Amino acid sequence: MTQRILIKEVQCKTVLHRLQLNGAWEYTANFYRGCTHGCSYCYVPSLIHDERSWGSFVDVKMNAPQVLNKELFKVDKNVVFLSSATDPYQSVEARYKITRKCLEILLSHGFPVLILTRSQLVLRDLDLLKRFEWIRVGFSISTVPSRVYEPGVASLEKRIECLRKISDQGVPTWVSLAPVIPQLMLVDLEQLMKTLCDAGVRCVVPGLLRMMNYDESRKMFERVVAAPYTGFLKGGVELMRKVDGMIERNGLEPPRNFFKWTHIQEAGLDKFLYTSSNKMIEKEEWVHHTTELGYRGVQETTSLIHQ
Repeated sequence: MTQRILIKEVQCKTVLHRLQLNGAWEYTANFYRGCTHGCSYCYVPSLIHDERSWGSFVDVKMNAPQVLNKELFKVDKNVVFLSSATDPYQSVEARYKITRKCLEILLSHGFPVLILTRSQLVLRDLDLLKRFEWIRVGFSISTVPSRVYEPGVASLEKRIECLRKISDQGVPTWVSLAPVIPQLMLVDLEQLMKTLCDAGVRCVVPGLLRMMNYDESRKMFERVVAAPYTGFLKGGVELMRKVDGMIERNGLEPPRNFFKWTHIQEAGLDKFLYTSSNKMIEKEEWVHHTTELGYRGVQETTSLIHQ
């Protein structure tokens, strides 16, 4: 049964938020609050603490384009990430076109843009994307590309085809391979990596499932899998090393090169924490995550997405 989505039109005071980590920084902008994808492992519910069920609501920031335009006149130029706490191309975007309007504004101001989505709707804006001097368009792909875990997300095949079409137009593409769930693998990672390369993807950023200190997200995930999440992380460290090897063997670009914008030495979040159980392993590579970019880079900046 399809879940009913409650859509609410709201006004916002700010759109552009500065993310700073390890001396580097960038911006993030979320034009919607909530997400129709309803992914069972999403970390955002643990950041916004909304009493509404995740995946059942979207607040549309109707004045986001006007607010963004004013803010861009006042800030230093840097990469703008769309988006850290929502999908800029979720289904409601087809009706409201907030992301498209904001892209037009970002283009007029000459700001570089980094996109992460799971939706084929991004193809609608190829005409705009091709006009940016610096842009990176990415898709999130987990190891559980199934409606059981991602009820509102386009199929893996459709996402890969979108990447191919965008790459064919000369727009640099990347993949956030996250979350990787070691004991819940519905894809052949070796074959997936080859398929992504064939589709023109230039960079893959992996991220291990992380639920520590994300209580709402943990409960949501465990309701679906009917077991403690920690059992699904066994072998995580070894698997992530293997994934790194796959990335290297397939000749994909290192994140620090792919995401580098010429006006800055390091773009955004330059360290990513792999997590296995209670052990944290620091990886000396930059990851825009998100958000998720791998999976978790901006969850540490929770105050930025509450507005």
